[in-house]
Amino acid sequence: MIYQELLYSRSLSKDYRWMIVPPKVSPESLKTLNQLYNWYDMHKNTFSKASVVPLYCINHSGMTFLVSCGPSNHKDKDGRDIYCLQGICVRQEYKRHLWLNLPWILTNYHTKDTLNIWRNIDFSQADDLVRRAPGDCFFRFDQGDKPLSELTNPINPPSGKLFTDEPIYISFDKDGLKELSHLLVSAYHNCVDFAFGVTPEMVKQFDFKIIAEAGNGSKIKNTRDMVTTAIASSRIPAANKDKVISELFDDPLARFDPKKDVDVPRMKILRGSRCSRIFSQFLPRLLSLLKTGKKLNQSESSGQ
Repeated sequence: MIYQELLYSRSLSKDYRWMIVPPKVSPESLKTLNQLYNWYDMHKNTFSKASVVPLYCINHSGMTFLVSCGPSNHKDKDGRDIYCLQGICVRQEYKRHLWLNLPWILTNYHTKDTLNIWRNIDFSQADDLVRRAPGDCFFRFDQGDKPLSELTNPINPPSGKLFTDEPIYISFDKDGLKELSHLLVSAYHNCVDFAFGVTPEMVKQFDFKIIAEAGNGSKIKNTRDMVTTAIASSRIPAANKDKVISELFDDPLARFDPKKDVDVPRMKILRGSRCSRIFSQFLPRLLSLLKTGKKLNQSESSGQ
């Protein structure tokens, strides 16, 4: 498989810029990758707590980009950590080759430096590195590597049917890498956009098919299985509402007790049943009629 390297980062004295760019990458693709890095940069404190580095696959303008975002292990002249977006891109004719090699890349990208472009750059000379065109690179399996079937066997294999028309959520950890490899082999037949390490804000900006959110658990879940929790309109739990209301009816003075923190609207209590509503409406009239009748009786007796 033939691929080319790309790198967006900064050097000792110069600001962030494209340092290595393949010649056939379109400006629109670079803009998309810049947006991806900017979102990572806004949330890099969230990713720094994870045991793995974010990894993204994006298909754009006839090319497939497999890039990682994270620290470069270098510092600028002011002693600040330098971060980067680095990885590889593959032309359309080699897209299927990349898909076949992805499980191996995902399993070994932490140890084999496949996506670590900084490893071959002299940092002391990096100030002069601006949009350098890389040469072609060739990727092959090592003879001593484990079989592909063993590499793609996840620790916690997903159960049930995988709905490939909706995003699939996996864990953002080392087990999630195996889950990702398994999904690419079993559920997809070509490179798909995935985000291994993402925030909800980033998900809204890209059409990722496989998503590993930073800070989430390790269980695979499909969007059809996700339950949306509605915001409660009252601070009283649903299971305790009937109990609280019944207690207020049993003890009418309880609602005026400052020691009790009860947040039940008064009108909601008065609307308990139809009979109580009718009774509450006609009671004042009945009392008024009785009072009027009493006054008439008193006036008649006094007239006699």
